[in-house]
Amino acid sequence: MSVISMEVKTAQNHPNADTLRLYSFEAPGHEAVQIVANLENIYDVGDIVAIALTDSVLKDGTTIKPVKLRGVYSFGMALGRVEEVIGTDLSAIYCQETVDRSTVMQTWPSIELLYNLRRSLELVGEAPKITYRAKIKLDGTNGGIQIFTDGKVAVQSRSQIIDPESDNLGFANWVSQNIDFFSRLASSEHATIFGEWCGKGIQKRTAVSECDRKIFAVFAVQFGGIDGKVAKLEIRPDKIADFLPKHPDIFVLPFYGEPIVLDFADRTQLESAVEILNQAVNTVETLDPWVKETFAIEGIGEGLVMFPESGELAERLSYAEMLFKAKGEKHQAVKTKEPVQIDPEVAQSIDDFVNMFVTPARLEQGVTAVGCDRFEMAKLGTFLQWFNADVLKESVAELEAAQLSWKDVNKAVMNSAKKWYQEKAKSL
Repeated sequence: MSVISMEVKTAQNHPNADTLRLYSFEAPGHEAVQIVANLENIYDVGDIVAIALTDSVLKDGTTIKPVKLRGVYSFGMALGRVEEVIGTDLSAIYCQETVDRSTVMQTWPSIELLYNLRRSLELVGEAPKITYRAKIKLDGTNGGIQIFTDGKVAVQSRSQIIDPESDNLGFANWVSQNIDFFSRLASSEHATIFGEWCGKGIQKRTAVSECDRKIFAVFAVQFGGIDGKVAKLEIRPDKIADFLPKHPDIFVLPFYGEPIVLDFADRTQLESAVEILNQAVNTVETLDPWVKETFAIEGIGEGLVMFPESGELAERLSYAEMLFKAKGEKHQAVKTKEPVQIDPEVAQSIDDFVNMFVTPARLEQGVTAVGCDRFEMAKLGTFLQWFNADVLKESVAELEAAQLSWKDVNKAVMNSAKKWYQEKAKSL
């Protein structure tokens, strides 16, 4: 896709968020585009704006994908006012010069905690009753393998397309070594295999890191998602296993435990279900049963990811936003009293908020995300930028509960993360 100059046809406040605006944009030869945007730039009806359409890849590597923000879908990104005639293609200005189809990211969604999911449902007036299935969350790094209909293969980390020269802990190199295996999976529909690249040398915190080799543990396969085709997810282990031939380094993560129902309209039922989930998370953190059964290694696990039970392929955009995660105490990015909670913690002060969000797990996640494991001071700015954005994204409910604003806590969060990084750099 591309970046097109388009006219603002409607502009209004977001129905569920004071800090967002809802627009519709039009241009000759293009369908109308609905976009949710923040207040950094406010557009009026009649303004001409550069609009990055779905699947555009911007020069900074950002891939534009449909998202749902506070209950409203957004199908592009507004990049600012322009002087060009309506309908002008601005791709040469805003997009990567050459975008091969294999470079279009198919990102795995960011998964919320239960209380954030519950809050999002309340904002849009929904209270569904959902049966969930758990999969054990492995401590590694997220990876994806795209398989095109012509047999071409692309490899991605959580945030970008990678190759053996710009690798992520050897994942792209491993895919390259097994390229024939993945090419043979090509069919009439584009597929993306999502999993955790984990094992020897990737992390050091859980039982799976004691494996004698690196493995790819698959938890979902997406079909479609490019060329205007709707993306659908397959999360059923038996169906994923049918799609993937046997390979010594590939494992399909099974469901863990029994199905559990969460009725978002019934707080008493939710509390009972949460108690069961917390027991399950604590069990996994004490001893990862899948790693023990599969590799005969005893050690701690990270937690669980809860998947809505699906008897068929699920439309990704609506399905993914119903996932939620629960990590054990040693792996929490947000410090909570229990792994699974209906309500957010209430910070009593700014220091309390900082202690809640500047956790070892989040700090280490930031180091991995921006590749600064040697703690070079030249990468401090990149690390802090990632860390600040990550806390900002995940702390909406906690800020609201504590009656704080991001402006109140921003500096304290930044200083705490900076101090940690500097101390790590000095110790090396």
